[in-house]
Amino acid sequence: MDTSIFKSGYWKSQYYQYGKWHGPYQFSLSFDPQSMIITGSGSDDIGTFTIDGIYSVETRRIGLTKTYTRGTGNQLENLGHQVIIQLTWNAQNNQFEGKWYVRTSKYHGEDKFELKLNR
Repeated sequence: MDTSIFKSGYWKSQYYQYGKWHGPYQFSLSFDPQSMIITGSGSDDIGTFTIDGIYSVETRRIGLTKTYTRGTGNQLENLGHQVIIQLTWNAQNNQFEGKWYVRTSKYHGEDKFELKLNR
C-alpha cells in the first residue's frame, strides 16, 4: 500500500469554472492515519475556507468538504457555502484529479479539480 501520496503539508489546487482554470492556490492539509480524516485551511479567489474530509489508501481516493467563511474574499461569490470535492490519484500526473460540486440558492455546478503536493 502506498501511503506516501497522503502527505500532510502544503498542497496546491486549481479548479475549472466559467470556462477557465482558477489557481493554483496553496493551502495546508493534515492527514490522520489513525482516523483516515483530513483537515485543512486556506484561501482562494472566493475567500477563506476550512477543509474536512476522508481518504482511503486502498482506493487512493479523497473526499473533501470545503466550507467558505462568509464575509471573506469575493462578496458576490462567497455565500459561506460548501464545495464537495471528490478526487482519485493519477500516478501519471502525480496528483489527485476529480470534480468539485456546488449547490446553493444562487448557483449550482460542477467541473474539474486538481490537487497536488507542493514540493
